[in-house]
Amino acid sequence: MKKFYLLCIFIILLANNSVADSESPIDTTKLYELNEVQVTHFYRSTTKTSDVIKRDFLIKSNRGQEPSFILNSQPSVFSYSDTGNEYGYSYFRMRGMDQTRINMTLDGMPLNEGEDMGVYFSNYPDFLGSIHTIKMEPGASISNNGVAGYAGSIDFESINLRKDTSTNLFVGYGSHNSSKVSIDYNMGIRNNWGLHIKANSQHSDGYRHNAYNNSQSLFVKTGYFINAKHSIDLISFVGMSKNGQAWIGSTMDELQIDPRANGCTEEENDRFVQNINKIHYKGLITDNIIINASIYYNFLKGHYYFDVDNFMKRIVDSTWLNTGEIDCYHLMHHMYGGNVAAKFYLGDFNLTAGANISSFSRNHIGTSNLTENKLWNNTGYKNDINAFVKGEYSYKGLGIMLNAQYRYADFDYKGDMPFAKLNWNFFNWSAKVSYQLKNQHIFYISATQTHREPTRSDMFGGEENFLGELLADKAESVIDYELGYNIHLNKLLANLNLYYMDFDNELILNGEYGTNGLPIRVGSTNSYRAGVELYIKYTPIKNLTLMNTTTYSINKVKTETEILNHVMSPTWLINNSVSYSIIGFDIGIDMKYRSDMYFDLQNQFKLDSSLKFDAHLSYTTPNDITFGLSVNNVFNNRSFSNGMQGVNGPLYFIDSPRTFYGSIQWKF
Repeated sequence: MKKFYLLCIFIILLANNSVADSESPIDTTKLYELNEVQVTHFYRSTTKTSDVIKRDFLIKSNRGQEPSFILNSQPSVFSYSDTGNEYGYSYFRMRGMDQTRINMTLDGMPLNEGEDMGVYFSNYPDFLGSIHTIKMEPGASISNNGVAGYAGSIDFESINLRKDTSTNLFVGYGSHNSSKVSIDYNMGIRNNWGLHIKANSQHSDGYRHNAYNNSQSLFVKTGYFINAKHSIDLISFVGMSKNGQAWIGSTMDELQIDPRANGCTEEENDRFVQNINKIHYKGLITDNIIINASIYYNFLKGHYYFDVDNFMKRIVDSTWLNTGEIDCYHLMHHMYGGNVAAKFYLGDFNLTAGANISSFSRNHIGTSNLTENKLWNNTGYKNDINAFVKGEYSYKGLGIMLNAQYRYADFDYKGDMPFAKLNWNFFNWSAKVSYQLKNQHIFYISATQTHREPTRSDMFGGEENFLGELLADKAESVIDYELGYNIHLNKLLANLNLYYMDFDNELILNGEYGTNGLPIRVGSTNSYRAGVELYIKYTPIKNLTLMNTTTYSINKVKTETEILNHVMSPTWLINNSVSYSIIGFDIGIDMKYRSDMYFDLQNQFKLDSSLKFDAHLSYTTPNDITFGLSVNNVFNNRSFSNGMQGVNGPLYFIDSPRTFYGSIQWKF
């Protein structure tokens, strides 16, 4: 670890010395405009005000916790964790659907892995420390890069080399032995070069026993502005993490005896290395044509241990006799890809067209402490190709957007069982009409249809090895209808959005888990999700900000005999926050409410509603040193964030009681 930090410091000093005497950067209007053509805005357009999280909020809120607990301030989003606190494995849901159904990108590069379409932020320690903005879009979307945006899309925009120019040193420590040390250096633009480099190390014991997280990361972004019309940048991220496993819940009797009880055993832990790399080009070809193009590579290698006896006794058969078997699941994947898109500005009409292609392979190896032979050795292969075209027309407040996409995906498998290659062809589309009145009021209506192929885990029924029978191979689809109103005044930002999502062959959670540790889904011929999303940001006086996000939703699955609620889909989500700043002080209180929700498809088991209050206080000195204190779960309420079916009844994931975290951040 000492070598890791010495290397980072050396790189920073070398970069600083190399540009100390450099000439002033070119500062032309065209260069500035080119830099402002952000990748997320290039691919997406929206009329909502609630979907952008900016860097100033990230700097103030980020203490190394998983992104799930930053994203849950937005409508229709709630988060939960295996560990009980904000570090290690945590997750979030959007409109009741999990991360495998949310398209996530970094500067246009897909983050979802190809087989099971997940993004595990435990492998991306302190990822938000190098992010400029986060653009969120709940609901079905045309995902031009990566997997289908079934529940929504999240676009992470990396650090802005021109705007984000301060260097930051952060040291923090809190409850459950949670700590973080990080430094990020931002050079700004000198002699047309820009550089961002961030090194991070963090640890947490977790609230639940043996639910620790120990991780490090290095994020580098460098860019060169060739001239006023062309630029190129390079991103490289390496994340290393070691975690104690906590993906199995505990019975209520166990939690009564020990609230920190962990359903997994001490033998179950993991270690992963994640590496992503991207080269990105932006060019102003003419005054009316801009091109974005990139190539990328995503690599993961690691393993996790699986206590066979513990799983069988808790999930399958309570009379299971001990064998002493501990299996190790080895994973390694490679994803190569590239995308290109061009935007044409033609007066009141804009046209964007592009394509993305990627190739993914993941090797799965299973070993056991009871035998020298491999339990399995197989590889899954996934190819993804899509092409899209989007037209946008605006005239006197009227806006019309049409988007069409063709997407091809296939999946192949090489193992000890014969497998017939699968492929899917999709046509996805969206249409939107908006009307803007006096630059303050926007009314809009839209419809989007998108399709999605099953994951490997869906097809194999939660097994790591293909057993000869496909449990799912048919694609699912959704048509999402949205109607909304947006207002933007000096002191008030607000958005009211109504949606209805009509699914065909939706693969829905049933509350069970497979031997690979992933939740199991089953097909449904008739299901829907509908709701109302409200976002309000109000500044009645200077330095005082009031915010509210409220979601009311109805999430139903229709069978031949009854109507059931979707798993892990609460009816109400309400977030309120108050923040006030004066003379260097910043104080805030957040209230988060989630109504009760079922965690099995039969609707027999449910989690009670949850109400939490968090608070923070900070003081920034005149020389930009910030002392911060945050308190989560101020009133020490007991709550449960997740549940699963066990062999003898429900298993629960308990949340941490009141926690404290103190930090010092120096900006220079």
